[in-house]
Amino acid sequence: MKLLRRFRRHIVSGKGRSALSPEVVQSPPSATDMVKLVCLVIFRHEGKGKNALMICQVQDMSSFSYFSRGKAREFLMFGCRTTCERTPVGQRVTVNSGYKDFVAHSLVRPDGLAAVAVTDEEYPKKIAYQLLYLALKDTDLKLKGKWKKVTKESKVSPPFLEKYLKQYQEPSKVDKQGQVLKEIDELKYQLCNNLTLLLDRGEKLDDLVFKSEDMSETAKEFYVYSKKHNQCCKSW
Repeated sequence: MKLLRRFRRHIVSGKGRSALSPEVVQSPPSATDMVKLVCLVIFRHEGKGKNALMICQVQDMSSFSYFSRGKAREFLMFGCRTTCERTPVGQRVTVNSGYKDFVAHSLVRPDGLAAVAVTDEEYPKKIAYQLLYLALKDTDLKLKGKWKKVTKESKVSPPFLEKYLKQYQEPSKVDKQGQVLKEIDELKYQLCNNLTLLLDRGEKLDDLVFKSEDMSETAKEFYVYSKKHNQCCKSW
């Protein structure tokens, strides 16, 4: 009986397809009662036109349903990497991540160490950038600069990043660090309504999606279907 109820909820929510109702189509990944901070990813910026190398990451996908969690994670990771790669060294960028309720904040230090955080739209930008600044500083200290010599990607979730993810879920309770915010304000800032505005002339987001290693073939097919039916990724 429990399994039947779960199946009915899955169909009613639009996240499944019934064999008796072929007209029911899958809805895009969505979040209800979403957490304010979804993920925090540390990259090494490899330069313009080159793939950013993931150093470590943490995420909280609990606000997504079980059935949409996988696709949502892949879409967001793709958005994080693409945003990082298109953020100029020594600058910061805030861009709609591809989902209506999510924003990606990216900061790239002059030495190439970079961080991207995905939050809801109401999350204070200054607090998001304070998080990125401090997370990058701690990453550098913990790795003792060894991130510069890393050759392979890592999706490890270190305890200190997990602590930041939990601590910054409630931005109103975060202590603002004046000196940190002052240094952040000195960085050139760019605000974009959608991810395509970060792309170079001639670049197409569709091409980046199909080349992405962050997205499975299923997620890529879902992207094509959703875009065609205007169900998801409207800002893309």
